[in-house]
Amino acid sequence: MAAVASLSEWRPRVAAEIRRLGRAFTPDILAETYALYEPLQREAARTTALRHRDIAYGDHPRQVLDVYTPQGSEGRRPIVIYVHGGGFVGGERSPCPGLIYDNVPIFFARHGVLGLNMTYRLAPDYIWPMGALDVGMAVAWARGNAERFGGDPDKIFLMGQSAGATHVATWAFVPGVHGPGGPAVAGVVLLSGVYAPSHPLYHPAAPQPHQIAYFGADPEKWAEMSPLTHVRPGHPEVFVSVTEFDPPGLQWSSPALVAELFRCDRRMPWFVYARDHNHVSPAMQVNLAGDPLGPDILRFICETCDEPKRDSYA
Repeated sequence: MAAVASLSEWRPRVAAEIRRLGRAFTPDILAETYALYEPLQREAARTTALRHRDIAYGDHPRQVLDVYTPQGSEGRRPIVIYVHGGGFVGGERSPCPGLIYDNVPIFFARHGVLGLNMTYRLAPDYIWPMGALDVGMAVAWARGNAERFGGDPDKIFLMGQSAGATHVATWAFVPGVHGPGGPAVAGVVLLSGVYAPSHPLYHPAAPQPHQIAYFGADPEKWAEMSPLTHVRPGHPEVFVSVTEFDPPGLQWSSPALVAELFRCDRRMPWFVYARDHNHVSPAMQVNLAGDPLGPDILRFICETCDEPKRDSYA
């Protein structure tokens, strides 16, 4: 795919390729999606973000994060912590270093928001709720170090994709995980999360092996593990997104969570149905000129924090 000259044309080209790949999600489709976005991300703006790499928030080698700070910013800024996917048993915060998924915190840093990109421990060695507890440890690190990087500890937002969204939602909603102090975040952004191994109404199919590796094989425990059963008043603000080409097993959880949020709040949460996207492509697209997801999340952050809307979200 051509570089700068074709940026005005990238969306229809990429949309056509995503539609061609279809509704399945396999390692080959993941690789092809990387190949679509990597050359475009090489041309994306990133010069206003300063990167601080490989900062430990815990003792395990995977308990590390990168911090992207807005250049020349003053005052205390909102903080976004991005949590990658990987089916509970894999995944990296920077599978294409400097490009994907570094594009997410780069975008936020470009727009005056402190961007963090974290990774976490994996199943089968670390089972439920370890991924969510790692998210909580990263939140604690961000609160303790916010002033050092110009962030506001009271304006932390978690953004998770796939298994990362599961860990974020578990931390945000399940009291037995976040504990009596609460999740200590202002809002959560959940991209195509899977909030239970199965569901008798929405998805009665048998769980996949990687889900069993994290949630365990005892179905009597799954409901208590699911954020769907813990939505209560007082939860953080929520932004939910699901894609047109998420497979059914990766799609059902998002409308189920929206239903639970509506039941609790009597209003819809922020919700995006991402047309012409597959399970992973929305996060890979953030920070490209013309991407709608990043600007939508910035608006969500500004409205949640009651901050003035920014002049430009591009």
